[in-house]
Amino acid sequence: MPHHSFEAIVIGSGATGGVAAMTLAEAGVRVLVVEAGPDLSPQQALGSEPGNSYRRAEGLLSGRHQRQAQHPGYWKQNPALYADESLYPYSTPEDQPFLWTQGRQVGGRSLTWGGITLRLSDYDFKAADFDGYGQSWPIGHDDLDPHYSAMERFLQVRGNQDGLQHLPDGSLQPALPLLPEEEHFRRALFRHRGVSLIHSRGFAARSPGFRSSWPKSSSNGSTLRQAMATGRVEMLSGFMAVNLVLHSGQEKARAVVVVNRSNGVQRLLEADLIVLCASTIASLRLLLQSEQTHDPRGFLDPSGLLGQGLMDHVSCCRFFSVPSLTGRKPMQVHDPMSVLSGAGSFFLPFGNDPAQCNGRSFLRGYGLWGAINRFDPPWWLKRQPDQRLGFLIGHGEVLASETNRVTLSDRCDPLGVPMPSISCRWGANEKAMVTHMQSTIADCIGAAGGTPASLPDLLHLPLVEPIIRGAMAVQDDAPPPGYYIHEVGGAPMGMREETSVVDRYNRLWRCRNVLVVDGACWPSSGWQSPTLTMMAITRRACQHALSPGSDCG
Repeated sequence: MPHHSFEAIVIGSGATGGVAAMTLAEAGVRVLVVEAGPDLSPQQALGSEPGNSYRRAEGLLSGRHQRQAQHPGYWKQNPALYADESLYPYSTPEDQPFLWTQGRQVGGRSLTWGGITLRLSDYDFKAADFDGYGQSWPIGHDDLDPHYSAMERFLQVRGNQDGLQHLPDGSLQPALPLLPEEEHFRRALFRHRGVSLIHSRGFAARSPGFRSSWPKSSSNGSTLRQAMATGRVEMLSGFMAVNLVLHSGQEKARAVVVVNRSNGVQRLLEADLIVLCASTIASLRLLLQSEQTHDPRGFLDPSGLLGQGLMDHVSCCRFFSVPSLTGRKPMQVHDPMSVLSGAGSFFLPFGNDPAQCNGRSFLRGYGLWGAINRFDPPWWLKRQPDQRLGFLIGHGEVLASETNRVTLSDRCDPLGVPMPSISCRWGANEKAMVTHMQSTIADCIGAAGGTPASLPDLLHLPLVEPIIRGAMAVQDDAPPPGYYIHEVGGAPMGMREETSVVDRYNRLWRCRNVLVVDGACWPSSGWQSPTLTMMAITRRACQHALSPGSDCG
């Protein structure tokens, strides 16, 4: 247990938790970061082969990773970074599967983050003003611009200045070069379809010589490390936050109840400011446990919207091959930095520009993420050794719906805490968007001279082919919600307490020293990867909480 008094408690140590701790500590605040999982060393967290493969087999055979194994990231990272589903259970209706990926360790899911950093534009923040669906954000790009820039500079993310209104430029390091096959793809698309292909924005792959250190894309290797270096931050790992405890007037929180995961003993941690960074669903569970509907001594949500409007990005994926322009050897043999990464890839950013969305049978927009020649196996595993492998994956905005929601189950987890119940399914808008995505992907592959094919048709993989053919990533239909690990919503920001759960500075309307800064606060999902925006929101909210008259202390 901590040995000092603290002015702020940050729940969660991932992408937003690291930013919250750093922002507060650098302003002179004493901070306690509470994390449900263990504090691992880089070697323990990142693992190596054949140990990762052994742990993967054990996780599958035991059922501990039954749902999370559906995500491709599970197959390339240490499975120890994916939570034991028996220890962190949740329920769903039988006809509404939800794949919740949980990172329960110091660093959270930042340790498995793909490292793509895209800004949202005002076409995303103010989408409801254009099409009339749902609510617009109470903030816009100008509000987040200085915080976007600060995070981009601190993290040294890479990308180009593309001059797109629907995908604002950032304060970026030079983009990684496209590989020859990607450059050919780019030129062919523009020549035949007038479609612009841009460099992805994000983190480059780590050099193979740095496998024993934290990746820069993780909070452990960036924001959390910077926070701990101030000497004002203490980490409490292995303790899960359960609920808030309010002062007698029920308008401010005075403490957080946490439970020791090793023995089930609960403790009360007091602070003047509490910042929720636990990830969307985990934060919603804590808020639902702390609201008056569940706890008469809890805070009031005048909107009645808490838990409603859960979103994830809807997606589809297609693989293809193109003639090799670089011989048969994998490019990574010549250039280890050419491996697939947040910066080592590209986007077709169709986005949410109303001029591009007119005439569609669905609302909002999407982008296509792709790469060629960045994950090729040895040539002898290919059915066509002189071809390079590529993929295009759709990122599609999902509409907020009151029927997609998180509630508290009647059943409890092993520690006796009600587990979350998640009800979420794709609606007609998402299904129409996926149909459009699939058509666009097929057209782009064809226009650029590619040949669409499944992975088993491209590679000789006799031992794992049955697994690959059954994987959700290669199915014709969109994978279920949760698959893309971009869940947001449930405690939306807004201008009035009757129509939102938190205000424009992320404060609970009736409990203003509690900030909700992770994905739970999003009123709409946009189509872009959300992590950079979450970090910018966190920095803005924490800075405002320290300003005079903020009513957060």
